[in-house]
Amino acid sequence: MFTNGVYIILTGTNDDYQGMSIAWVSQIEKDHLIISAPKSAQATNLLLKREMFSVNELGVGQEDLARQFGGKNCDKQVMSSIADIEPTEHNLPIMLNCASSSICCVSSVVEVNEQVVITAKMINTQKGLDMLPLVFNKGVYFK
Repeated sequence: MFTNGVYIILTGTNDDYQGMSIAWVSQIEKDHLIISAPKSAQATNLLLKREMFSVNELGVGQEDLARQFGGKNCDKQVMSSIADIEPTEHNLPIMLNCASSSICCVSSVVEVNEQVVITAKMINTQKGLDMLPLVFNKGVYFK
């Protein structure tokens, strides 16, 4: 179950991907979720082109990861040694050192003001480390 936490979205391929922090993920039924991403961010554009992404739930103590991928540009490639990234059979990377990771396939897209609201089907979910979710605080993570 998704909480009001902080997540890192990874999209692209196992070898060429980008990441961004988001704080709006909601599970809408057993196998579907909805996310909101910045409309013109490079990572969002790649996600819409690829139509697949991983959503990686951060845990308490992973504030540095949230800050690394936060901000209005959201176009950073994962380069940090603190992010433990692993390729998957879906040709889409996931983070291992987080609370949970899900591979998702885009079902629908709606633009709302400066955001893109994406409904997606979860095709694979795995539990990560046993940690409490990192709670969203806009003033701390997205200055």
